Amino acid sequence: MGTAESSDSTFRAERLAAFTDAVIAVAITLLVLDLKLPEGVADAALPTTLAELSHAFWCYVLSFVVIGALWVAHHRQFAHIERVDGVLLWLNLFFLMAVALIPFVTSVMSEHGGPLPTALYAAALMASCLMLTAIWWYASRRPALMPAAVSLHDRRAGIITPLLIAAVFGVSIGIAYAVDATAAQWSWLLAALAGPVGDRLSRA
Repeated sequence: MGTAESSDSTFRAERLAAFTDAVIAVAITLLVLDLKLPEGVADAALPTTLAELSHAFWCYVLSFVVIGALWVAHHRQFAHIERVDGVLLWLNLFFLMAVALIPFVTSVMSEHGGPLPTALYAAALMASCLMLTAIWWYASRRPALMPAAVSLHDRRAGIITPLLIAAVFGVSIGIAYAVDATAAQWSWLLAALAGPVGDRLSRA
């Protein structure tokens, strides 16, 4: 039997998770819209035209993996977050606002060079990771939302890891302008180290 607090000011997390899944599914589907051939391409020109789409295809693959990783991270969060309140609903909406920008910044990066498209892309991903951090930070400090059984290690890792990923994308914005866009994009590979590093730091 729920308490007055859980019944009056918090709600089960299933609807929020389902809504998030739907928005992310739309965002990840929109990515493919940039992969289209120009009208009237002759058969003889098809190999050259497809080769010219290689950068757009790379951007599509990158963003598909990125949005998928954000979905996995959110899914793991809500394996522990059992209930939500008004604040958490808004934090989740701001997370979705950042995710919904990814198809747009992907389109910009696939069609334009220079540091600005890369910086816009990195900013959208940094914002997404910061909102994941805020969701976890807020829920982990409210017993009505997250069970006490969630370990201290998991609570720390849930904050440290997305912060590290956000830092990688934040630093890459400076690299895009100080060095070049390609170097900034290669620096995103450092995000793969966030999990192991975050796990170690959370045990310290």
